[in-house]
Amino acid sequence: MTLSFYLRHFLGFFIQLGAGMFLCLLPFDDSSFRYSYRKVLSICGLLALISSAFFPFAVSIQGNITTSPYLAILANGYMLLAISSFGIFYFWSLRVERIKKIIVLVLVLFYAATQYLIVNLVSTFFKNYDQSEVYSPIYLALFVISAAMTFPFSALFMRRALRDYLAEVEIKNIQREFVIVIFATFLYLAMLVVYMSGPGSYQEVFWWWIAPPLLLAIAVLCFFYWTLFKESVRRKRDSEELKSLEIRNVQYNSITREMEQTRRLRHDMRHMLNHLSLLVEQGSDDELKSYLSEMTALVISRENTDYCKNPTVNGLLQYYTSMAADSDIDCRVKANCGDLEISSTDLTVILGNMIENAIHACLIDNKNRWINIEVAVISGSMIIQVINPCQEVLPSGMYKSSGSFVPASAFLSTRRGGGYGLQSIENTAKKYSGEALFRFDNQTETFTARVRLNIHAAEL
Repeated sequence: MTLSFYLRHFLGFFIQLGAGMFLCLLPFDDSSFRYSYRKVLSICGLLALISSAFFPFAVSIQGNITTSPYLAILANGYMLLAISSFGIFYFWSLRVERIKKIIVLVLVLFYAATQYLIVNLVSTFFKNYDQSEVYSPIYLALFVISAAMTFPFSALFMRRALRDYLAEVEIKNIQREFVIVIFATFLYLAMLVVYMSGPGSYQEVFWWWIAPPLLLAIAVLCFFYWTLFKESVRRKRDSEELKSLEIRNVQYNSITREMEQTRRLRHDMRHMLNHLSLLVEQGSDDELKSYLSEMTALVISRENTDYCKNPTVNGLLQYYTSMAADSDIDCRVKANCGDLEISSTDLTVILGNMIENAIHACLIDNKNRWINIEVAVISGSMIIQVINPCQEVLPSGMYKSSGSFVPASAFLSTRRGGGYGLQSIENTAKKYSGEALFRFDNQTETFTARVRLNIHAAEL
């Protein structure tokens, strides 16, 4: 056996294994892994290299196994061993929900099956290539060409459509759409198995009528996956924008009411001054003091609280403190921020989810109903902290419950049907090179959510 034989089989294995491993990692950012993204990528690359070297090494030892089907069986056995090893490392190294890991694997399986199908369909045009080798020169060349055609599109899909989908869409929607993806993918794989399980003569005879449906299925599924994930992200963002618009409407109505109250106060002021003048002339001090106290209370009751100069943050605080007041929840607010280089939608996702979670926790705990909210800009960073009473949380088991600040993945949702609030806060904070940390204090029975955003704040 020549050196070219070993190189062909090494490259053939590596193209199939390495590309799939890399695609599995693309939908996740650095914080999703137990180790750094670079370290995980290096381990996967090393695993692919070692796995690729197994087959030529085995053939060099078992020199008499040079013809099919024994060589193909040996190759498939090593391929299965390599995939299993990577699967174990893949599930262990990622700190995200299991369903996200599975949906990525299913899509990578679709990619690998599609590449394999393309190579076998095209190989029927080359009747004289050496089939005693798993990766003959022609077969290897077809794998290289198919990888060059399919990998860039697949990487783009994983990096953009699927990453946005996994990061922004609620887990309950992922569970619903996961069933659709599984069904569509395995229906396609069933078509592939029916075609590839036949002998070579069967594939050659039926190439012209089986190839168009399979190629059409590939195109339709690619379009289906892209549309499904993009549409889900669009719906999620539209929902957040609608919530932001509702808050702006609340703020507008609040300003309108304040202007109307000011107009009425101007109208009442003349009568108040006349009555005060009459009381002064009559010399009734007790009645004068009582009247002044009554008027002061009236003016205070008509005031609309302004928490800060930032219109979006101020509107959010007005909206949610009003919501909390309707449920007899005492909100203590300290806010100091002006114009910020951060979108209204992102502020709504972060601050809205933080206060909504706090209100939800207060409604569960009927004894203590209070929320402490602090918003400030310090040294170019926006700090948001929300503290509320909390009787218990559902830990995910990824971190020790020591009462320290931990990422969102340390907790599971307590809402019926699941929730995605903490993860949305964390993902949005990362857009601004910030962080979101959370802490449950079992002794004081309080839950603290703290977010830091790196921003360029305008003058306060």
